[in-house]
Amino acid sequence: MSPNPQIAWRQSTLQITRIHPPYPTPYDQRVIHHVPAHDPVRARAVVAELSTVAAVAEELDPLPRRDIDHPRDIGDLDYVAVGCWGNIVQINDPAFGEDGILSTNLEDAFDAQVKAHSEARITAVCEMYSAETYGKYLAHVPGQSRLCAEGWDDQDVTGDPAQLLRAIGVGPGGPGAEYLNTDNTDSTDATDGADQDEPCIGIEYLDLLAYGLHSVYTSENAMVSLFKVTRTKDVQFEIDEVWRQA
Repeated sequence: MSPNPQIAWRQSTLQITRIHPPYPTPYDQRVIHHVPAHDPVRARAVVAELSTVAAVAEELDPLPRRDIDHPRDIGDLDYVAVGCWGNIVQINDPAFGEDGILSTNLEDAFDAQVKAHSEARITAVCEMYSAETYGKYLAHVPGQSRLCAEGWDDQDVTGDPAQLLRAIGVGPGGPGAEYLNTDNTDSTDATDGADQDEPCIGIEYLDLLAYGLHSVYTSENAMVSLFKVTRTKDVQFEIDEVWRQA
């Protein structure tokens, strides 16, 4: 795929991850090759149910998850990748792109996933990189309040990041312990006074909630299905607003 000046963003991470019970042992670089085999039949059902997809136009050959690329031209915005590994589902869709102003596609898709799969632990991630960087992170843990962290240079956090980790068994002295002293029960700005030293929601935190599968490892063999899709008029409008260079 060749570069195209119409794309407004140089890099992105845009994905929703669902972890269904019974919850697996976390994956990392040492055990990522033990991830269950990808289920393409289930992936077809997942993509067909997405709020960002009107219809599936074509199913392409599966590819390694590590080979999923950032959109580089306008045509790349029509492709959605879905991995289904045992009780884990991960969706990569350019329609999840937001900039804090022009789209709510990620939030709408996340809410739809939570409504349909309330028993699952669900994370949604939008990271958009260009001259400036925008990030939005959403998390659902059954029985806990919803978490949202978003912003350009700083993060406004709604919910309690520490409580979500406690709810999934993170304790003092283990991975993620640095997050347990935070107390974001309301909307806060990570740069305000006493909140300056609070860890930001990012890769390490998301990997704790997503059992290590937020990160992509060069040594992994996890496969995904790739689909060319069509969009509804409203979704396509928001994709164009976010992605097309002015």
